[in-house]
Amino acid sequence: MTGALQNSKINTLGTASIGKLILQFSVPAIISMCVEALYNIVDRYFVGQGVGYLGIGGITICFPIVLFISAMSMIIGVGSNTLFAIRLGEKKYTQASIIMNHGFMLLVVMAVAAFILGETFMTPLLRIFGASDELLPYANTYMRIILCGALFQTITPGMNHFIRSMGHPKTAMFRVMIGAGSNVILDWLFIMVFHWGIEGAAWATILSQFIGSIFVMQFFLKKDTPIKFCRRHMRLKFPYVRKIFILGLPPSIMQICGSLMNAILAWSLTTYGNTSTFKGEIVGGDMAISAFGIMNSIVTMVLFPVLGFVHGMQPIIGYNYGAKLFNRVRKTMKIALLYSTSFVLLAYIILQWKCEIFVAPFAAGDVRLLEISSWGLRIFMAAMFMIPLAMTSGNFFQGTGKAGRSLFLNACRQIILFIPLLLIFPHFLGLKGVFIAQPIADTGAAILGLTMVWREMRKLPRQ
Repeated sequence: MTGALQNSKINTLGTASIGKLILQFSVPAIISMCVEALYNIVDRYFVGQGVGYLGIGGITICFPIVLFISAMSMIIGVGSNTLFAIRLGEKKYTQASIIMNHGFMLLVVMAVAAFILGETFMTPLLRIFGASDELLPYANTYMRIILCGALFQTITPGMNHFIRSMGHPKTAMFRVMIGAGSNVILDWLFIMVFHWGIEGAAWATILSQFIGSIFVMQFFLKKDTPIKFCRRHMRLKFPYVRKIFILGLPPSIMQICGSLMNAILAWSLTTYGNTSTFKGEIVGGDMAISAFGIMNSIVTMVLFPVLGFVHGMQPIIGYNYGAKLFNRVRKTMKIALLYSTSFVLLAYIILQWKCEIFVAPFAAGDVRLLEISSWGLRIFMAAMFMIPLAMTSGNFFQGTGKAGRSLFLNACRQIILFIPLLLIFPHFLGLKGVFIAQPIADTGAAILGLTMVWREMRKLPRQ
Protein backbone atom coordinates (compact mmCIF):
# COMPACT_ATOMS: atom_id res chain seq x y z
CA MET A 1 0.00 0.00 0.00
CA THR A 2 2.85 2.41 0.79
CA GLY A 3 4.32 2.38 -2.72
CA ALA A 4 0.99 3.05 -4.35
CA LEU A 5 0.31 5.93 -2.00
CA GLN A 6 3.72 7.49 -2.55
CA ASN A 7 2.99 7.65 -6.26
CA SER A 8 -0.60 8.81 -5.85
CA LYS A 9 -2.16 12.27 -6.12
CA ILE A 10 -1.90 12.71 -2.36
CA ASN A 11 1.73 13.85 -2.46
CA THR A 12 0.99 16.72 -4.84
CA LEU A 13 -0.38 18.52 -1.76
CA GLY A 14 3.21 19.21 -0.74
CA THR A 15 4.70 19.96 -4.17
CA ALA A 16 2.18 21.55 -6.54
CA SER A 17 1.49 25.27 -6.83
CA ILE A 18 -0.68 26.56 -3.96
CA GLY A 19 -2.91 28.50 -6.34
CA LYS A 20 -3.40 25.43 -8.53
CA LEU A 21 -4.13 23.21 -5.49
CA ILE A 22 -6.68 25.66 -4.08
CA LEU A 23 -8.51 25.70 -7.41
CA GLN A 24 -8.23 21.93 -7.73
CA PHE A 25 -9.59 21.23 -4.24
CA SER A 26 -11.80 24.22 -3.51
CA VAL A 27 -13.78 24.54 -6.73
CA PRO A 28 -15.20 20.99 -6.46
CA ALA A 29 -15.74 21.49 -2.72
CA ILE A 30 -17.56 24.77 -3.38
CA ILE A 31 -19.78 23.12 -5.97
CA SER A 32 -20.39 20.23 -3.56
CA MET A 33 -21.45 22.57 -0.76
CA CYS A 34 -23.67 24.61 -3.08
CA VAL A 35 -25.33 21.45 -4.29
CA GLU A 36 -25.66 20.18 -0.71
CA ALA A 37 -27.34 23.47 0.26
CA LEU A 38 -29.96 22.76 -2.37
CA TYR A 39 -31.48 20.05 -0.16
CA ASN A 40 -33.08 22.58 2.21
CA ILE A 41 -33.36 25.45 -0.27
CA VAL A 42 -35.21 23.40 -2.91
CA ASP A 43 -37.48 21.96 -0.22
CA ARG A 44 -38.44 25.46 0.91
CA TYR A 45 -38.96 26.68 -2.66
CA PHE A 46 -41.29 23.86 -3.69
CA VAL A 47 -43.05 23.84 -0.31
CA GLY A 48 -43.61 27.59 -0.65
CA GLN A 49 -45.10 27.04 -4.10
CA GLY A 50 -47.11 23.91 -3.30
CA VAL A 51 -48.02 24.25 0.40
CA GLY A 52 -47.63 27.89 1.46
CA TYR A 53 -46.01 29.82 4.29
CA LEU A 54 -47.11 27.31 6.98
CA GLY A 55 -45.18 24.60 5.14
CA ILE A 56 -42.06 26.80 5.07
CA GLY A 57 -42.55 27.49 8.77
CA GLY A 58 -42.86 23.76 9.51
CA ILE A 59 -39.55 23.00 7.79
CA THR A 60 -37.88 25.95 9.54
CA ILE A 61 -39.01 24.66 12.94
CA CYS A 62 -37.36 21.31 12.12
CA PHE A 63 -34.08 22.98 11.16
CA PRO A 64 -32.41 22.78 14.61
CA ILE A 65 -32.84 18.97 14.60
CA VAL A 66 -31.61 18.61 11.02
CA LEU A 67 -28.67 20.87 11.83
CA PHE A 68 -27.80 18.79 14.89
CA ILE A 69 -27.71 15.57 12.81
CA SER A 70 -25.49 17.36 10.30
CA ALA A 71 -23.24 18.52 13.16
CA MET A 72 -22.83 14.93 14.36
CA SER A 73 -21.74 13.96 10.86
CA MET A 74 -19.32 16.90 10.76
CA ILE A 75 -17.73 15.97 14.09
CA ILE A 76 -16.80 12.55 12.74
CA GLY A 77 -16.18 13.52 9.10
CA VAL A 78 -14.04 16.59 9.73
CA GLY A 79 -12.33 15.24 12.86
CA SER A 80 -11.25 11.96 11.30
CA ASN A 81 -10.35 13.65 8.01
CA THR A 82 -8.15 16.25 9.75
CA LEU A 83 -6.20 13.48 11.47
CA PHE A 84 -6.25 11.47 8.23
CA ALA A 85 -4.68 14.33 6.22
CA ILE A 86 -1.97 14.95 8.84
CA ARG A 87 -1.05 11.22 8.90
CA LEU A 88 -0.86 11.20 5.10
CA GLY A 89 1.54 14.14 5.25
CA GLU A 90 3.63 12.19 7.78
CA LYS A 91 3.54 9.10 5.47
CA LYS A 92 1.87 7.01 8.22
CA TYR A 93 -0.50 5.15 5.89
CA THR A 94 -1.59 2.33 8.21
CA GLN A 95 -2.71 4.83 10.82
CA ALA A 96 -4.51 6.77 8.09
CA SER A 97 -6.45 3.61 7.16
CA ILE A 98 -7.41 2.97 10.79
CA ILE A 99 -8.63 6.56 11.15
CA MET A 100 -10.75 6.44 7.99
CA ASN A 101 -12.40 3.14 8.96
CA HIS A 102 -13.03 4.41 12.48
CA GLY A 103 -14.68 7.46 10.93
CA PHE A 104 -17.06 5.27 8.92
CA MET A 105 -18.13 3.21 11.93
CA LEU A 106 -18.67 6.28 14.08
CA LEU A 107 -20.88 7.81 11.36
CA VAL A 108 -23.09 4.72 11.47
CA VAL A 109 -23.31 4.84 15.29
CA MET A 110 -24.17 8.56 15.21
CA ALA A 111 -26.97 8.00 12.67
CA VAL A 112 -28.61 5.27 14.76
CA ALA A 113 -28.39 7.42 17.90
CA ALA A 114 -29.92 10.41 16.08
CA PHE A 115 -32.85 8.31 14.87
CA ILE A 116 -33.62 6.88 18.32
CA LEU A 117 -33.32 10.19 20.19
CA GLY A 118 -35.19 12.13 17.51
CA GLU A 119 -38.15 9.78 17.46
CA THR A 120 -38.31 9.73 21.25
CA PHE A 121 -38.23 13.48 21.92
CA MET A 122 -39.49 14.97 18.64
CA THR A 123 -42.80 16.57 19.65
CA PRO A 124 -41.51 18.16 22.90
CA LEU A 125 -38.49 19.53 21.00
CA LEU A 126 -40.63 21.02 18.25
CA ARG A 127 -42.80 22.69 20.89
CA ILE A 128 -39.69 24.16 22.56
CA PHE A 129 -38.48 25.42 19.17
CA GLY A 130 -41.67 27.45 18.83
CA ALA A 131 -44.09 25.21 16.90
CA SER A 132 -47.61 26.58 17.20
CA ASP A 133 -50.72 24.41 16.94
CA GLU A 134 -50.87 25.29 13.24
CA LEU A 135 -47.19 24.55 12.50
CA LEU A 136 -46.80 21.38 14.59
CA PRO A 137 -48.56 18.94 12.18
CA TYR A 138 -46.35 20.13 9.29
CA ALA A 139 -43.16 19.90 11.36
CA ASN A 140 -44.02 16.49 12.84
CA THR A 141 -44.83 14.97 9.46
CA TYR A 142 -41.64 16.30 7.85
CA MET A 143 -39.30 15.33 10.69
CA ARG A 144 -40.53 11.75 11.16
CA ILE A 145 -39.75 10.94 7.53
CA ILE A 146 -36.39 12.77 7.59
CA LEU A 147 -35.23 10.75 10.62
CA CYS A 148 -35.71 7.53 8.63
CA GLY A 149 -32.85 8.67 6.41
CA ALA A 150 -30.46 9.74 9.19
CA LEU A 151 -27.87 7.16 8.07
CA PHE A 152 -27.69 8.66 4.58
CA GLN A 153 -27.49 12.18 6.03
CA THR A 154 -24.30 11.27 7.90
CA ILE A 155 -22.48 8.91 5.50
CA THR A 156 -22.59 11.01 2.33
CA PRO A 157 -20.99 14.25 3.66
CA GLY A 158 -18.85 12.44 6.24
CA MET A 159 -17.11 10.05 3.84
CA ASN A 160 -16.82 12.64 1.06
CA HIS A 161 -14.10 14.38 3.10
CA PHE A 162 -11.84 11.34 2.65
CA ILE A 163 -12.42 11.23 -1.11
CA ARG A 164 -11.15 14.83 -1.33
CA SER A 165 -8.14 14.16 0.91
CA MET A 166 -7.08 11.21 -1.25
CA GLY A 167 -6.70 13.58 -4.18
CA HIS A 168 -10.11 13.18 -5.83
CA PRO A 169 -12.03 16.44 -5.22
CA LYS A 170 -13.92 16.17 -8.53
CA THR A 171 -15.09 12.69 -7.63
CA ALA A 172 -16.41 13.98 -4.31
CA MET A 173 -18.16 16.83 -6.11
CA PHE A 174 -19.93 14.60 -8.64
CA ARG A 175 -21.19 12.26 -5.93
CA VAL A 176 -22.82 15.16 -4.08
CA MET A 177 -24.24 16.53 -7.33
CA ILE A 178 -25.94 13.21 -8.07
CA GLY A 179 -27.80 13.31 -4.75
CA ALA A 180 -28.78 16.99 -5.01
CA GLY A 181 -29.86 16.66 -8.62
CA SER A 182 -32.09 13.78 -7.60
CA ASN A 183 -33.57 15.96 -4.84
CA VAL A 184 -34.62 18.69 -7.28
CA ILE A 185 -36.32 16.20 -9.60
CA LEU A 186 -38.04 14.29 -6.79
CA ASP A 187 -39.20 17.51 -5.07
CA TRP A 188 -40.85 18.67 -8.28
CA LEU A 189 -42.36 15.23 -8.89
CA PHE A 190 -43.66 14.58 -5.35
CA ILE A 191 -44.91 18.11 -4.54
CA MET A 192 -45.95 19.70 -7.83
CA VAL A 193 -47.06 16.58 -9.76
CA PHE A 194 -48.22 14.08 -7.11
CA HIS A 195 -49.31 16.84 -4.65
CA TRP A 196 -47.90 15.02 -1.60
CA GLY A 197 -47.27 18.34 0.14
CA ILE A 198 -44.71 18.45 2.95
CA GLU A 199 -44.50 14.63 2.98
CA GLY A 200 -43.29 14.79 -0.61
CA ALA A 201 -40.53 17.22 0.38
CA ALA A 202 -39.33 14.86 3.13
CA TRP A 203 -39.41 11.74 0.94
CA ALA A 204 -37.57 13.56 -1.85
CA THR A 205 -34.83 14.56 0.60
CA ILE A 206 -34.13 11.13 2.07
CA LEU A 207 -34.39 9.26 -1.25
CA SER A 208 -31.93 11.64 -2.89
CA GLN A 209 -29.54 11.27 0.06
CA PHE A 210 -29.82 7.49 -0.29
CA ILE A 211 -28.85 7.73 -3.97
CA GLY A 212 -25.88 9.96 -3.11
CA SER A 213 -24.65 7.62 -0.38
CA ILE A 214 -24.59 4.66 -2.78
CA PHE A 215 -22.19 6.49 -5.09
CA VAL A 216 -20.02 7.66 -2.18
CA MET A 217 -19.66 4.13 -0.78
CA GLN A 218 -18.85 2.75 -4.23
CA PHE A 219 -15.62 4.83 -4.32
CA PHE A 220 -14.16 2.95 -1.34
CA LEU A 221 -14.83 -0.44 -2.97
CA LYS A 222 -12.90 0.30 -6.17
CA LYS A 223 -9.61 -1.50 -6.82
CA ASP A 224 -7.61 1.68 -7.47
CA THR A 225 -8.71 3.47 -4.26
CA PRO A 226 -5.50 4.11 -2.25
CA ILE A 227 -7.09 3.41 1.16
CA LYS A 228 -10.11 1.12 1.31
CA PHE A 229 -12.57 -0.23 3.86
CA CYS A 230 -10.96 -2.75 6.19
CA ARG A 231 -13.10 -4.68 8.67
CA ARG A 232 -10.19 -5.13 11.06
CA HIS A 233 -9.59 -1.36 11.20
CA MET A 234 -13.27 -0.69 11.97
CA ARG A 235 -12.97 -2.10 15.49
CA LEU A 236 -13.22 1.06 17.54
CA LYS A 237 -10.29 1.91 19.82
CA PHE A 238 -10.64 4.65 22.39
CA PRO A 239 -7.41 6.61 21.60
CA TYR A 240 -8.49 7.08 17.97
CA VAL A 241 -12.11 7.82 18.86
CA ARG A 242 -10.99 10.39 21.43
CA LYS A 243 -8.67 12.15 18.98
CA ILE A 244 -11.34 12.20 16.25
CA PHE A 245 -13.82 13.84 18.62
CA ILE A 246 -11.26 16.34 19.90
CA LEU A 247 -10.41 17.46 16.36
CA GLY A 248 -13.94 17.23 15.01
CA LEU A 249 -15.71 19.14 17.76
CA PRO A 250 -14.30 22.65 17.05
CA PRO A 251 -15.61 23.12 13.48
CA SER A 252 -18.81 21.29 14.40
CA ILE A 253 -19.41 23.70 17.27
CA MET A 254 -20.69 26.12 14.65
CA GLN A 255 -23.45 23.70 13.68
CA ILE A 256 -24.10 22.34 17.18
CA CYS A 257 -24.39 25.88 18.45
CA GLY A 258 -26.32 26.68 15.29
CA SER A 259 -28.86 24.09 16.38
CA LEU A 260 -29.11 25.70 19.81
CA MET A 261 -29.11 29.14 18.24
CA ASN A 262 -31.95 28.21 15.88
CA ALA A 263 -33.96 26.83 18.80
CA ILE A 264 -33.60 30.11 20.72
CA LEU A 265 -34.12 32.02 17.49
CA ALA A 266 -37.37 30.18 16.74
CA TRP A 267 -38.62 30.95 20.25
CA SER A 268 -37.63 34.61 19.86
CA LEU A 269 -39.29 34.84 16.44
CA THR A 270 -42.51 33.41 17.84
CA THR A 271 -42.47 35.59 20.97
CA TYR A 272 -41.49 38.92 19.41
CA GLY A 273 -43.26 38.25 16.12
CA ASN A 274 -46.51 38.15 18.07
CA THR A 275 -45.80 41.52 19.73
CA SER A 276 -43.92 43.48 17.02
CA THR A 277 -45.46 45.45 14.17
CA PHE A 278 -44.43 45.94 10.55
CA LYS A 279 -46.10 48.77 8.61
CA GLY A 280 -48.66 49.18 11.36
CA GLU A 281 -49.73 45.51 11.63
CA ILE A 282 -48.67 42.72 14.02
CA VAL A 283 -46.19 40.46 12.22
CA GLY A 284 -47.32 37.18 13.86
CA GLY A 285 -45.10 34.36 15.15
CA ASP A 286 -45.75 31.91 12.30
CA MET A 287 -45.13 34.63 9.71
CA ALA A 288 -41.86 35.64 11.43
CA ILE A 289 -40.64 32.01 11.45
CA SER A 290 -41.55 31.56 7.78
CA ALA A 291 -39.76 34.81 6.89
CA PHE A 292 -36.65 33.66 8.72
CA GLY A 293 -36.81 30.34 6.84
CA ILE A 294 -36.58 32.30 3.58
CA MET A 295 -33.81 34.54 4.93
CA ASN A 296 -31.82 31.52 6.08
CA SER A 297 -32.12 29.88 2.64
CA ILE A 298 -30.71 32.97 0.92
CA VAL A 299 -27.85 33.42 3.42
CA THR A 300 -27.08 29.70 3.01
CA MET A 301 -26.71 30.19 -0.75
CA VAL A 302 -23.98 32.76 -0.04
CA LEU A 303 -22.14 31.12 2.87
CA PHE A 304 -22.11 27.48 1.71
CA PRO A 305 -19.70 28.26 -1.17
CA VAL A 306 -17.38 29.84 1.42
CA LEU A 307 -17.74 26.77 3.62
CA GLY A 308 -16.85 24.64 0.59
CA PHE A 309 -13.80 26.82 -0.03
CA VAL A 310 -12.73 26.38 3.59
CA HIS A 311 -13.20 22.61 3.41
CA GLY A 312 -11.22 22.53 0.16
CA MET A 313 -8.21 24.27 1.67
CA GLN A 314 -8.19 22.12 4.82
CA PRO A 315 -6.35 19.10 3.31
CA ILE A 316 -3.74 21.49 1.88
CA ILE A 317 -3.11 23.13 5.27
CA GLY A 318 -3.17 19.79 7.13
CA TYR A 319 -0.77 18.03 4.76
CA ASN A 320 1.76 20.88 4.57
CA TYR A 321 1.63 21.49 8.31
CA GLY A 322 2.28 17.79 8.89
CA ALA A 323 5.14 17.92 6.37
CA LYS A 324 6.52 21.10 8.07
CA LEU A 325 6.18 23.17 4.87
CA PHE A 326 5.12 26.29 6.75
CA ASN A 327 5.57 28.80 3.94
CA ARG A 328 2.97 26.86 1.97
CA VAL A 329 0.64 27.01 4.98
CA ARG A 330 1.01 30.82 5.09
CA LYS A 331 0.35 31.22 1.40
CA THR A 332 -2.75 29.02 1.55
CA MET A 333 -4.20 31.14 4.34
CA LYS A 334 -3.55 34.45 2.55
CA ILE A 335 -5.26 33.27 -0.63
CA ALA A 336 -8.15 31.77 1.33
CA LEU A 337 -8.82 35.01 3.23
CA LEU A 338 -8.67 37.13 0.08
CA TYR A 339 -10.89 34.95 -2.11
CA SER A 340 -13.56 34.11 0.47
CA THR A 341 -13.98 37.70 1.69
CA SER A 342 -14.13 39.11 -1.85
CA PHE A 343 -16.88 36.68 -2.82
CA VAL A 344 -19.06 37.42 0.20
CA LEU A 345 -18.54 41.17 -0.14
CA LEU A 346 -19.81 41.03 -3.73
CA ALA A 347 -22.84 38.96 -2.67
CA TYR A 348 -23.50 41.39 0.18
CA ILE A 349 -23.63 44.38 -2.19
CA ILE A 350 -26.01 42.59 -4.58
CA LEU A 351 -28.36 41.44 -1.81
CA GLN A 352 -28.51 44.83 -0.11
CA TRP A 353 -29.39 46.35 -3.46
CA LYS A 354 -32.02 43.89 -4.74
CA CYS A 355 -32.78 41.22 -2.14
CA GLU A 356 -36.48 41.17 -3.18
CA ILE A 357 -35.50 39.37 -6.38
CA PHE A 358 -34.10 36.47 -4.33
CA VAL A 359 -36.93 36.43 -1.77
CA ALA A 360 -39.79 36.43 -4.31
CA PRO A 361 -39.52 32.78 -5.48
CA PHE A 362 -39.93 31.54 -1.89
CA ALA A 363 -42.77 33.93 -1.03
CA ALA A 364 -44.91 32.54 -3.89
CA GLY A 365 -46.96 35.71 -4.36
CA ASP A 366 -47.48 36.46 -0.64
CA VAL A 367 -46.73 40.21 -0.63
CA ARG A 368 -46.53 40.56 3.17
CA LEU A 369 -44.17 37.58 3.46
CA LEU A 370 -42.02 39.13 0.72
CA GLU A 371 -41.84 42.51 2.50
CA ILE A 372 -41.09 41.13 5.97
CA SER A 373 -38.45 38.69 4.65
CA SER A 374 -36.68 41.43 2.64
CA TRP A 375 -36.70 43.85 5.59
CA GLY A 376 -35.33 41.21 7.98
CA LEU A 377 -32.72 39.96 5.50
CA ARG A 378 -31.12 43.37 5.05
CA ILE A 379 -30.67 43.69 8.82
CA PHE A 380 -29.62 40.07 9.40
CA MET A 381 -26.80 40.16 6.83
CA ALA A 382 -25.50 43.65 7.63
CA ALA A 383 -22.02 42.29 8.53
CA MET A 384 -22.10 39.14 6.40
CA PHE A 385 -18.77 40.04 4.75
CA MET A 386 -17.08 39.49 8.15
CA ILE A 387 -18.17 35.83 8.39
CA PRO A 388 -15.51 34.33 6.04
CA LEU A 389 -12.78 35.93 8.17
CA ALA A 390 -14.03 34.06 11.24
CA MET A 391 -14.64 30.81 9.33
CA THR A 392 -11.20 30.77 7.70
CA SER A 393 -9.47 31.59 11.00
CA GLY A 394 -11.20 28.73 12.79
CA ASN A 395 -10.37 26.35 9.95
CA PHE A 396 -6.67 27.28 10.13
CA PHE A 397 -6.44 26.05 13.72
CA GLN A 398 -8.54 23.02 12.81
CA GLY A 399 -6.23 22.08 9.93
CA THR A 400 -3.11 22.44 12.08
CA GLY A 401 -4.53 20.22 14.84
CA LYS A 402 -4.99 22.99 17.43
CA ALA A 403 -8.44 21.86 18.46
CA GLY A 404 -8.79 24.07 21.54
CA ARG A 405 -8.29 27.34 19.66
CA SER A 406 -10.53 26.24 16.82
CA LEU A 407 -13.18 25.25 19.36
CA PHE A 408 -12.99 28.66 21.03
CA LEU A 409 -13.30 30.59 17.76
CA ASN A 410 -16.22 28.56 16.50
CA ALA A 411 -17.99 28.81 19.86
CA CYS A 412 -17.32 32.54 20.10
CA ARG A 413 -19.62 33.57 17.24
CA GLN A 414 -22.57 31.37 18.19
CA ILE A 415 -22.41 31.09 22.00
CA ILE A 416 -20.21 33.72 23.61
CA LEU A 417 -21.47 36.58 21.44
CA PHE A 418 -24.65 35.75 19.55
CA ILE A 419 -26.85 34.00 22.12
CA PRO A 420 -26.46 36.71 24.82
CA LEU A 421 -27.16 39.39 22.19
CA LEU A 422 -30.19 37.41 20.99
CA LEU A 423 -31.56 37.38 24.52
CA ILE A 424 -30.87 41.07 25.22
CA PHE A 425 -31.54 43.09 22.05
CA PRO A 426 -35.12 41.91 21.31
CA HIS A 427 -36.13 43.01 24.80
CA PHE A 428 -35.56 46.61 23.65
CA LEU A 429 -35.99 46.43 19.86
CA GLY A 430 -38.53 43.64 19.41
CA LEU A 431 -38.28 41.58 16.20
CA LYS A 432 -35.67 43.96 14.79
CA GLY A 433 -33.45 43.12 17.76
CA VAL A 434 -33.70 39.41 16.85
CA PHE A 435 -32.25 40.17 13.42
CA ILE A 436 -29.61 42.72 14.48
CA ALA A 437 -27.88 40.41 17.00
CA GLN A 438 -26.21 38.33 14.26
CA PRO A 439 -24.17 41.04 12.46
CA ILE A 440 -22.77 42.32 15.76
CA ALA A 441 -21.68 38.79 16.73
CA ASP A 442 -20.15 38.24 13.26
CA THR A 443 -18.02 41.37 13.57
CA GLY A 444 -16.66 40.48 17.00
CA ALA A 445 -15.81 36.90 15.99
CA ALA A 446 -13.98 38.04 12.83
CA ILE A 447 -11.77 40.54 14.69
CA LEU A 448 -10.85 37.97 17.33
CA GLY A 449 -10.14 35.24 14.74
CA LEU A 450 -7.83 37.39 12.64
CA THR A 451 -5.90 38.48 15.74
CA MET A 452 -5.31 34.87 16.82
CA VAL A 453 -4.24 33.74 13.33
CA TRP A 454 -1.81 36.66 12.97
CA ARG A 455 -0.14 35.76 16.26
CA GLU A 456 0.09 32.08 15.31
CA MET A 457 1.58 32.84 11.89
CA ARG A 458 4.38 34.80 13.53
CA LYS A 459 5.36 31.70 15.52
CA LEU A 460 5.71 29.41 12.51
CA PRO A 461 9.37 28.92 11.39
CA ARG A 462 10.29 30.60 8.11
CA GLN A 463 11.99 28.56 5.39
